[in-house]
Parts: sequence; C-alpha cells; structure tokens
Amino acid sequence: MKRLELIQFNSFKTYPNLIQAFTTRKGGFSQGSYASLNMGVSVGDDPLVVSKNRELFFENISVPENRLVYPQQIHSNHTKQVSEPGTINACDALITKEKNLFLTVQTADCFPVFMFDPDQLCVGLVHSGWRGCAGNIIGRTIREMQQLGSNPQHLLIGIGAGIQQANYQVDQEVARQFDPVYLKADGHGRYKLNLQAVILDQIIAEGVPVENIECLNLCTFDREDLFYSYRRDGQKSGRMMGLIGIKG
Repeated sequence: MKRLELIQFNSFKTYPNLIQAFTTRKGGFSQGSYASLNMGVSVGDDPLVVSKNRELFFENISVPENRLVYPQQIHSNHTKQVSEPGTINACDALITKEKNLFLTVQTADCFPVFMFDPDQLCVGLVHSGWRGCAGNIIGRTIREMQQLGSNPQHLLIGIGAGIQQANYQVDQEVARQFDPVYLKADGHGRYKLNLQAVILDQIIAEGVPVENIECLNLCTFDREDLFYSYRRDGQKSGRMMGLIGIKG
C-alpha cells in the first residue's frame, strides 16, 4: 500500500484509540491542477480517481468507508450531533460520542478544527471559513459538546492548515463582521483578515486552556507543494480532508 503524507496533532497521538488525520495533496492519483490526493468529488476531478484517493486515505488510517460521516458544507454555523454514518445536509460541524464513527470535513483555505474530549470520549470536527467564524461556529460546537457532558477545560483541540492573514484579502462587507484587531488595512475598502486568530480566540473564550490548543501555522495559499487553495487555484482547486473518530 502506498503511504501518504498525513498531518496528525501531537496532543492526540497519546490516545491509541483516537484516529485523527488531515490529508496533504501528496501521494494520490489525480492529475493536472488536482494533483495528486484530491479528496473532493464535486470540484471537476474524475470521480473514479477521487474514489481511489479516498480509498487510499482510509486504508492508510485503517478506517472502514462505511463508517464515515460527510457534512454537506454550506459555509454556515450549523452543527449536528450524529450517531450514524452518511451525509448530513446543510452542516459545517459534526459531533459524536459513538465509537467507530468517523467525522470528516473537506477544506481548501477554510480551517479544519479537530476537537477531542478524552474524559467523555467525545469528538467534534468543524469546517470554519469567514462565515463560520462570523457566526461563531467554534463556540456553538464546544457548547454542544458540553451538552454531551464535555468540560471545555478538558478539551484537546487542533487547528489545521488554512489561509493565513498575509494572503487573505476581504472586502469591507466581510471586514465589518470582525473586530478590527483581526484586520490589517490593504488598500481602499480592502483588509487582510486573520481567521486563525479569530478561531483561536473563540476557542479560548469557551474556557479551553491555551495549552490544550495546537495550531498548525501553515498557509494553504503559500504551500502549493502541500495544500490545495481555492483562493490561489480557483474553480479547479482540489480539497483536503480532515477526519476524527474513536475506535471501539
């Protein structure tokens, strides 16, 4: 089996039953602008090739394909507690306490945020772009995990790769939805937005200790060798996939 270059957070590695991984673009079968490990089925790539890419990923982390949950991402702040595999409509964050159920998100500049409660054995996974951040999808997800018994002080959280401030220009309409502390002026009516800082502060605001948060300070736009980027590549950008779950 071909081995993939996957990203896993150090804080999660001490829990042998926790499966967490974030793909890079390396090691798959896609060609052209999608090369090579494109995980997105609706971005214009050959569906059969994407299926091979996904199969390779799931084999690498020993996860059965029939135990996956896929959110139909709409750049919202909608969260969903799930107990069955399948596709979840109109949703950008998933939570579960079910063992052998694996949550997924797909990204190409937005940030994947992985959550794990080692006490309650509860996991969450968030797709957070500017709309999700503006609607505090992070806070909503953590509060829903509390409904399942999680204590924010015990949560371990990993923030995956996304577009960093230096490459993320937004207009005034987007900028006005964020505190100026997250913005840098970038010409008339234009600003650079620091989404990663917004996400980090939203996590801390819910009571998660700073030492429990691990940030992957890599930019999807800059690192064309490792990541897809919609802002850089446009409509023919591939997608990375994040996954988290607990084996029973």
